[in-house]
Amino acid sequence: MRNVVAAGLLLLATAAAVVLGQRALDWNDQLVLDDVPLARTAPLVDDPHTPALSRRVIVVILDGLGAGEAKLPFLDELRARGVAAVARVPYPTLSRPNYVTILTGVPPRDSGVRTNRVPRPVTVDTLMDRVQGAGKRTASASTYGVMVSLFVRNAPSVGGIQWIEDGTRVRPPPPITWPLDEVHRVPELAPLGPTIAALARTDAALISVLVLDIDRAGHKSGVGEEYRAAARDADAMLRVAFAGLDLARDTVIVTADHGHVAPGGHGGLEDEVRHVPLVLAGAGVVAGAEALDPSLVDVAPTAAALLGVPAPGHAAGRTLVEVLALDDAARASRVAADERRARALAPIVAAACDDAPDGTRVAVVVVGLLLAAGSAYFLSRRRAVAFTRFAFLGAVAFGAMLCAMLLITRFTMSPSYVPASSRVMKLAVAGTIAAVAIHVAACWWLVLRREGDRVTVANGLAVVGLTASLGTIALVRAWFSPPFYDVPSPFWMVAIPAIDLAAATGALAAAVTLLAALIRPARKPTMRAP
Repeated sequence: MRNVVAAGLLLLATAAAVVLGQRALDWNDQLVLDDVPLARTAPLVDDPHTPALSRRVIVVILDGLGAGEAKLPFLDELRARGVAAVARVPYPTLSRPNYVTILTGVPPRDSGVRTNRVPRPVTVDTLMDRVQGAGKRTASASTYGVMVSLFVRNAPSVGGIQWIEDGTRVRPPPPITWPLDEVHRVPELAPLGPTIAALARTDAALISVLVLDIDRAGHKSGVGEEYRAAARDADAMLRVAFAGLDLARDTVIVTADHGHVAPGGHGGLEDEVRHVPLVLAGAGVVAGAEALDPSLVDVAPTAAALLGVPAPGHAAGRTLVEVLALDDAARASRVAADERRARALAPIVAAACDDAPDGTRVAVVVVGLLLAAGSAYFLSRRRAVAFTRFAFLGAVAFGAMLCAMLLITRFTMSPSYVPASSRVMKLAVAGTIAAVAIHVAACWWLVLRREGDRVTVANGLAVVGLTASLGTIALVRAWFSPPFYDVPSPFWMVAIPAIDLAAATGALAAAVTLLAALIRPARKPTMRAP
């Protein structure tokens, strides 16, 4: 019977290793919200009928520029001519989620875009939709084409689209569209300034700009000289872009999607990643005014007010009326429209499902663990499973992999300190191999080499290891399982896939140990205590 039990445990361990390993790899996909509650309701297009304050608004996103690193010569000149503020970044502090935040006024939790892997287009209302709805034109320019790809229409996904390119101009193939009339993508930073300047000479009322170079430098070398040099280069590019801009008629808004921690990274709730510059200058902006606790969700409604169009109909933000040259009636009208939208959207957000357990899931896991314990006890009485005083070694690989994840994140367990995905994969593979090797060596050297009936003892080690691995992940997943409406906290954003990977590693180690015992099952016909 011992061999039958060993074969069953081997199959279970192998299957668990494959399934849990794949689930750890697919963690970002699990955070995607397919059914966005806000998108079930038509946008609340509440036009306050306030006059346009600006002919054109240019919204610049300096990807990765934290507020503490934003003292730059040209940006300081804009601050002196307009409004200098620090904006809060909604969590998670990642790029694509907050591109969406800036251009829709909807935070990542409610937009459904929570990671940089976005399989489907944004379904909430956008600033571009409102500008086009008012009969005005929109344009975009970037050193990176991904921002506009988030806003494609008439497409089931954003992956696999073959963009049509004519020089620097980019457009999607029919029938796919996006709420932009003209899009430019340039290969490097230097041509971006003239491209923006050329767009500012067209009739585009809204121009969105994305600069990726600062973020790339941050990920590559942390917040150091290379990062600061990239920031200075972006600042110099903006000087070229805005050299011919008439700030008596046009307006610029410069901000960022997140900052970086010192080693390079973002995604968590650290101050340096949660606060970014917000600079407004030009027509319709009251120079020297103070923005009251601004957030990135406020950018889209404020840009809409500058252009005299309704705010995006799903926006959670407000118009920063305190920095705009609105008369009392127009200011009151904008505030009232923001409040009506907030009241209308609040019940939709409140009624959305969350990931809190209903009690049944936890109860099922507890009952399952009790049944597993009962089965292990029954099999031990039948001499198919044996537990020695070293049985705890069955959980070595699981614990070793958890320790490895702590080391990888510098003991922070924050997504800001998780390395780039390619490096994480290498570290995870190395950690898995090391953990399995340590597990098998410890089990063999301290237990199995001394036993006459190695299979029975290996069964006991496997039961302990699988119980620790699968029991932990079952309890965690009872509390945190998709769909996630409330995004898990930074700790759990790292811990959930880490526990998945540790459980997969523990199961793999159990399978290898069982296989080794089956290959060399016994030296003696009876067991001997260690």
